Amino acid sequence: MAVHAVIMAGGRGERLWPLSTPDNPKQLHSFGTAGSLLRSTFERTREIADSSRVYVVTNEQIAARVLEHLPEIPGENVLAEPVGRNTAPCIAYAALTIARKDPDAVMAVFPADHWISDKQGFTAAIGFGIEALREHPRLLITLGMVPDHPETGYGYIAPGEVAARGASHRLHRVLTFREKPDLKTAETYIEKGFLWNAGMFLWRVDTILDAFRVHLPGMHALLSAMNERPEIRDEDVREFYDRVEAVSIDYGVMEKAPDVGVIPAEFGWNDIGSWDALGRIMPGDAHGNTVSGDTLLEDASGNVVWATRKKVVLLGLNDLVVVEGKDAILVCPRTRSQDVSRLARLASGDREKT
Repeated sequence: MAVHAVIMAGGRGERLWPLSTPDNPKQLHSFGTAGSLLRSTFERTREIADSSRVYVVTNEQIAARVLEHLPEIPGENVLAEPVGRNTAPCIAYAALTIARKDPDAVMAVFPADHWISDKQGFTAAIGFGIEALREHPRLLITLGMVPDHPETGYGYIAPGEVAARGASHRLHRVLTFREKPDLKTAETYIEKGFLWNAGMFLWRVDTILDAFRVHLPGMHALLSAMNERPEIRDEDVREFYDRVEAVSIDYGVMEKAPDVGVIPAEFGWNDIGSWDALGRIMPGDAHGNTVSGDTLLEDASGNVVWATRKKVVLLGLNDLVVVEGKDAILVCPRTRSQDVSRLARLASGDREKT
């Protein structure tokens, strides 16, 4: 079974505005990594899949830039979405593309915006999952991160009975998925041994396509119509995205499917989803400030400061986010950094989504 890796890189990263913008989203930026987040994700996939079997699903606006960051992959492996429709259509499009080349493929799916400090641990967990699929080919497998604190910004997974064992990993049947909780509920989840839902998946490509047939029949019908073409044309992709339902893979498939497994894992995972999260991930100075670029801080602590062109100076301020972007400067309390996406849409004139 050849492994094909899919990197989901179509997000706009609005909570990291004004550094992350539609034409230069967060996956193309470096946050303390040697390369961009996209490049770092690709480097991890090289341990499990040849470059010729790595695909990136992204938006049309940055498709050319994806190839600049990843010149090793074939141009045809950059799958450009004309419009974002959440993760299920993204994965369905990639699955169909892979199945047309390799109907027996194993498909590994990774978001492009994750921070992972233990690359070897990541590779070991994925390798265990790939081997588990040999024994359980009908399983849809996700990776669940072992929590180290009650987090309200992630979904949770309840693991059940053990379905497969390895030297250092276990594969559990999934009992249930839970949406992002409040703090008290998150504490309860941790006491019960729940895992963070990291949005990383492993399955056979024929298994996931069959799951679309069962749980999202309308989407599968559109895929089937596209599959009838000798070659998938740009207009076929556009018609698919014009007509397909916008739905997440979790809600559309994983929460409904009967055969879902989870691998508990610990490899220094974080989702760079906000400026506050970045401040907790990257090392700070002696006063807990996370800084990048030309900055000067005096009598200041717990701040996240990002300078790109001009020197940013803080005096006597604590627990703020201060980001100098190309077209705007953001200043807000760290506790409000989850709300930045609303401001990003207001700044761009996209008021309908606020």
